[in-house]
Amino acid sequence: MSKRLFSGFEDAGWDHAPWDDEPWFSPAELEILLDPTLSVAEAADRVGCVERDVVALRRIA
Repeated sequence: MSKRLFSGFEDAGWDHAPWDDEPWFSPAELEILLDPTLSVAEAADRVGCVERDVVALRRIA
């Protein structure tokens, strides 16, 4: 079997999948994400991230 099952990552210059990276937020974005007066959905919408990132940040903060 000479063909790789998953090709394209190396061809595109990726050494890993971009969705496996941890998100990075600026201090202003973190302030919004950790604001307890905002719902998870509202905080995610304001910053432009997914809700699971907000939940994970609030859990460890």
